[in-house]
Amino acid sequence: MQPFVQIPWWDDPRRLAPAAMLLGATLALLTQQQFWLALGPAFLLVWLGVHDIRALYFILLATIPFSAEVELTASLGTDLPDEPLMWLLTLLLGVHLLVYGRAQLARPIDPAICLTLLSHLVWVGFSSLLSTHVLLSAKFMAAKLWYVAAFTLGSWYCLRDRADLYRAAKVLATSVCAATLLVLARHASMGFSFADANRSVEPLFRNHVNYAALLVCLLPIPIAAWHVCPPMRGKLRWVLGIAAAGLLFSYSRGAWLAVGIGWITVISTRKKMLHWAALGGLIALLAAAAWFWQGDRYLEYSPNYKLTIWHDNLGQHMKATYQMTDISSMERFYRWIAAVRMLDQHMLHGYGPNTFYHEYRPYTVSSFRTYVSDNPERSTVHNYFLLVLVEQGIPGLILFCLLLAVMTRRAYQWYHAARDASERVLPAVILAVLGMVSTLNMLSDLIETDKVGSLFFVCAGILLQRPWESVADESPRREVGSPSIP
Repeated sequence: MQPFVQIPWWDDPRRLAPAAMLLGATLALLTQQQFWLALGPAFLLVWLGVHDIRALYFILLATIPFSAEVELTASLGTDLPDEPLMWLLTLLLGVHLLVYGRAQLARPIDPAICLTLLSHLVWVGFSSLLSTHVLLSAKFMAAKLWYVAAFTLGSWYCLRDRADLYRAAKVLATSVCAATLLVLARHASMGFSFADANRSVEPLFRNHVNYAALLVCLLPIPIAAWHVCPPMRGKLRWVLGIAAAGLLFSYSRGAWLAVGIGWITVISTRKKMLHWAALGGLIALLAAAAWFWQGDRYLEYSPNYKLTIWHDNLGQHMKATYQMTDISSMERFYRWIAAVRMLDQHMLHGYGPNTFYHEYRPYTVSSFRTYVSDNPERSTVHNYFLLVLVEQGIPGLILFCLLLAVMTRRAYQWYHAARDASERVLPAVILAVLGMVSTLNMLSDLIETDKVGSLFFVCAGILLQRPWESVADESPRREVGSPSIP
């Protein structure tokens, strides 16, 4: 039955988009508010998401390296354009699940990852209710929900088969490669100066650490492609060269360390020794922490305020690192000590997500104070595990570590269930990413950032599909995932 009034242009964006853009420009002129100019592009994205939600998902992945932090008000900021895309994708996923919910029940889902992720979110919500700054924690909780929805649920819903997984990897690698070329070109105009490492990555990245973290976490993709796609090695040489140059001139010690940890993760997985490697690393970290804290031994390593400065030369910077006169390392100690001293209170539920900056100063030790301790950028602990312990309490840390352990275990199962090298590539990439993300978050707080947190939750979404069961099947080889929903 046809509608009485037909509007043939409604389903054609080539006709409706110009009208939306004209309306947006008119409203911008009348109100003197430039955000109305986004009306046309916003319409196109909504139309695309309604007609093909997977296209919107791939666009979101492509925008991650090109999104910049924007302060909307004195107390509210966002990442443009990827965070509004997360909102839209979250909304459309909700609509899709309402419409196709029954059909979705037939798709594979891993109960262990699902349960630990939901438990993690529930505890974040609970600690937010008991927060010392409820409004700040509520903002954190809202952002956490659309990060998980867009990247974990979105990856589970949109990556239906092996071809989609390869497409997602290609989109991410291409996008990061393009962003790296832009950063390298700008840094080259500054003579690849160590002092200008932060300035060269603006405005796409907050600092050189975030830039290097994204770059190193995506490095396994071209390396994996090198092994499984020999015809592409000519192009991959350029990609790997760009990635190597970006990492070298990022001057990020944490990223350089993460490369080695990623390699160790894959090698120990291949030799079925990953659990021993992880246990050894954990014991070493806990032993070092206990040794420094016993009898307040850490006070013996307090820096000289006048000598602990920023060095604009890489050689001096590395020398200062092992001499413990590097300002960034000593400022980390300053925050870590404050965080540990904060644990005397609120150990069960923590101070609340997103509250560390507002609570840590009374717990600092003045002998570790540096020139940057005023903290104008309002940064946090520089250790995500310690941050979770302070803000969400002991149960919060246990649940996050359990989520990380379950994801690692599932990727490990997938790797050893695979029957040949080509099928082991995807789990190896995920294991390397998880190993490097864990390393980076020992020195930074990156899970709640769009550059690294997005990759962590994408890995969770891929593993949520139980792909190891597919590759272990003795029947003729089939693609990862399940048939698309009509």
